[in-house]
Order: sequence, then structure tokens, then C-alpha cells
Amino acid sequence: MGINTITSVIFDLDGTLIDSKTGIVNGLKNAFKQCRLILPKDKTIPVGPPLRDTILSIFPNISENKIEKITETFRDAYHKYDLPVSKPFGGVVELLKTLKEYNIKTYIATYKPKIFSQKILEKYFKGLYEDLITPTELPTWVSIYENNCTKTDIVEFLIKKHSIDCKRCVMAGDAITDIEAAHKNGIKSIAANYGYGGNLNFAHYSANTTKELCKIILSMVESQEYQEEAV
Repeated sequence: MGINTITSVIFDLDGTLIDSKTGIVNGLKNAFKQCRLILPKDKTIPVGPPLRDTILSIFPNISENKIEKITETFRDAYHKYDLPVSKPFGGVVELLKTLKEYNIKTYIATYKPKIFSQKILEKYFKGLYEDLITPTELPTWVSIYENNCTKTDIVEFLIKKHSIDCKRCVMAGDAITDIEAAHKNGIKSIAANYGYGGNLNFAHYSANTTKELCKIILSMVESQEYQEEAV
């Protein structure tokens, strides 16, 4: 894919467009406390994976009933812990506005349940994206307690739903699963290294700040615009 052929962009949500770490971590700590669990001193709460995977990474031998209880407790308190403190990273709202002005279609693919994702998007990104895809839209989805849909599955579903030309698309995300999803679907990838997943050096492009993310994406868009004007 040349740098001047972009027509659509797929974004991850947590750690890419919004800074939600504080709310998620505090919400899970509260859920653990309510369920009489103590966070081990040698464990940190990862942000980005499906909730079930996060819980299992901390308590690998936990029962399914306990996972369900933690999940319910966390989601019941979402409006107290996550929504009030989750905010867009600097510059991303302006980026989405600019992409819309250029008629570049933007999509969001996330593990975050739709009921919560929509509240964040309605608050900060209303009218600035084409579609939001979460696991609940996929025909393989089973329940909120199981991780039976990968990010690759989510992106593949999004591509088919909107007939996205993968050769003219780029995806930005902060987790290994985001970059893998892009590559497995034949899409160029941008690692949002400012997020929660660490330095993803196998992506096609790397952005250590949101400013760099905006620069990478807009350079693709503007190169295309200038070439079209020349023609």
C-alpha cells in the first residue's frame, strides 16, 4: 500500500483514542475488594485485553462463578469508576474531525462492551466515526463472561460489514492483538506506543505520542489529497 492511497482508518479505543486506565484499574480494584480478593503485590492490572483475560492474568486459578461475580460488580460500578475519568488523548478529537473533512471513513474496533463504548463515544466523538464494532456484534459471540472473539475476528467482521478495501486502510492500536489483527487482515498497522501495550516494534509504523499518530495518518491523507489535486 502506497502512502497516498488511504480511504479508511480503524482505531482501537482504550489506550489509543481514550485514556481509560485510571477508571478501569480503580473499578477492578473495587470489584476485587467486593468479592473478597486481594490483589497480589507482584501483579499489575493490564488494560486492554478482554475483562475475563485480565482477571485470569491476576488470578489464574479463579473459578468461573467468581469471574462472573467480578465482572458483574465491575460493570455495575462502571459509571462511578470508568466513565467520569476516561478522556480522549490530546489531539485525537481533532484528528477524527480532520479525517471526516477529508471524507476518510473511520471505524472503531474494541473489546469494550458496546453499552460502555457508546457512552464514551457519544460523550466525546459523536458524529466522528462510521461504526463501532464490539464482540457482541459477531455471530460467534457467546456471553460477557467468555472471551470467544479475538480482535482479529472483530476487525474481520468490520471489514466484511463495510466492504473495506484492506489495501487502502490503516489500523491504529496499542496492543499486540491490534497489530496482529491488522496484519492477519492484510491492513497496514500503526502501533500506539503511548498506550498500555508497550513498544510494538513489529508494526508498520510507530507512534510514541498522539502527535506522532496524527502526523502519520494525516501524512497519508494529505499526500493523497495533493496527488488528486495535481491530477
